Amino acid sequence: MATAKKGAAKKTSAKKPIAKKVVVKKAPRRRAPSGRQMTVRMYDVGFGDAFLLQIPDGNRVRRVLFDCGSIEASDAGGSMKTCVKRIIDDATDPDGVARIDVVVATHRHKDHVSGFADAAWADVEVKEVWMPWTEHPTDKEARRIRELQSKLAAGLNAALAAAPPAANAAAAGERAVALGIVANALVLSNAAAMTTLHSGFSGQPERRFMPVKETGSRLLQTPVLPGVKIHVLGPSRNPEVIRDMDPPKGESFLRLQAAVGSDASSTPLPPFAHEFVAEQVPGSWTFSDSDAEQIAQAGSLSDLAVAVALDKAVNGTSLMLLFEVGGSFLLFPGDAQWGTWLNALDDPEWRPLLERVSFYKIGHHGSHNATPRRFVADLLPRGCCAMASTLVRTIWPDIPKGGLLSALLDKSATIARSDEPANAPNAFRVSAGVIEARVPF
Repeated sequence: MATAKKGAAKKTSAKKPIAKKVVVKKAPRRRAPSGRQMTVRMYDVGFGDAFLLQIPDGNRVRRVLFDCGSIEASDAGGSMKTCVKRIIDDATDPDGVARIDVVVATHRHKDHVSGFADAAWADVEVKEVWMPWTEHPTDKEARRIRELQSKLAAGLNAALAAAPPAANAAAAGERAVALGIVANALVLSNAAAMTTLHSGFSGQPERRFMPVKETGSRLLQTPVLPGVKIHVLGPSRNPEVIRDMDPPKGESFLRLQAAVGSDASSTPLPPFAHEFVAEQVPGSWTFSDSDAEQIAQAGSLSDLAVAVALDKAVNGTSLMLLFEVGGSFLLFPGDAQWGTWLNALDDPEWRPLLERVSFYKIGHHGSHNATPRRFVADLLPRGCCAMASTLVRTIWPDIPKGGLLSALLDKSATIARSDEPANAPNAFRVSAGVIEARVPF
């Protein structure tokens, strides 16, 4: 009987469903520190960007310069010419020759490229220059986007200059903001700098327009940066992702139709200006009282509305690069906007990489329309090193955004601001016009 029961028990046990194995996703493994350190030098250009990444490689240093531009100098940083000299001096080898392996121009805004107009760059040896695909000289879609943006900037600038005097102080302030935004995008104001980027420097550098259309590769490895992987997170070539690269065709500024061309819309004005449509700015840090006031006055803000939309369109072309060096990940998003960010956050390949970021160049000078909440709250590791190249300006008092800086601090980030070198934590090295971060790899 006992044997029969035992056999029956076995038979019954064999019929039980096999439990499914639960797979628990492990957090990304971090490599043990190698004792090596790379440095990121942030230059006080005022309101603009200039960062020099230096990676030790045997008996030499590999250098990558991210942008060099400004629209307003700081008192401490000095002129743009002074900043350019600092960068070139830092890139000069013992033999007296200045060498930069890669120059990255994230996008064509003046606050990112104006410094390249300096004649001193002609003597700097550069091996590669990287720009977004929208700067490719023979790409038809790139040319269409550039021409539309440039035409709108020129038309808006002319219309604002010819407009009658502002009715009151508030209107005058809004017009000053619009003129400042437009000046940042004008082709003529950036022409010399873009010429340097496209055909200047010493050493006959190779130009790369990223991501490369022919290969569609999102990962770049180049012999000039041995052992470094570059993940190209943006700008996308997907029309759904890059739709914000197209500025409005004058629909909220009908006086511009002649300047913009036959593409200008003749449809009625929408009830709200482009920048006030909530669905277009998911994850915004705050919805402030000033935003509410502007919405209430939206009918009188058509000039500013188009200027802001134009600014977003050019920022939408920004390179967003993630550098993988050893066990460290450094994120340089330029001024990337929501479309690029959200595309990266939702990507199954990129999301795990963003969870390993150890250095973050705070996007768009700390403004509200970059650095999604989701990135900081859900992905950014605790203890990240972050740097903001910024300057408090009267026309943009909410840059850098307080909510963003607080959220980073809540994640125990170590933050340095270019406009507050005296407040930089001890983890950073501070010298005249420069704050330096050290990143193990």
